[in-house]
Amino acid sequence: MTNYWDLAEKDVINIKNGEVMGRFDDVEIDTRKGRITAFYIEEASKFIGMLGKTKPKRIRWEEILKIGMDVIIVNVDDDKNNKQIRDMLEYREA
Repeated sequence: MTNYWDLAEKDVINIKNGEVMGRFDDVEIDTRKGRITAFYIEEASKFIGMLGKTKPKRIRWEEILKIGMDVIIVNVDDDKNNKQIRDMLEYREA
C-alpha cells in the first residue's frame, strides 16, 4: 500500500518518450464512487523555477501504468496527431 507522502517523492516518467514529466503533486478523487480519477503533477521546470511556477498537469488514472518504488510510469500521448499510431497499437492488441 502507498500513502500520499510516498507518492509525493516520486518522479513521473512518460513511457512514450522516457521524459521525466515532473513530480506527483495532488490526487483527484470521485467521492461518489470512492475512486481515484486522476493524479496531478508539478511539471519539471526549466531554469529552476526562475520563470515562475507551471500549471499542474492532469494525468488520468487510466494513463498510469505502474507505481514503482522510485517512479510512476505513465503512458501520456501529448501529441494529438498520434491517433493513427494509437489505433494501430490497439488493433494489434485485439
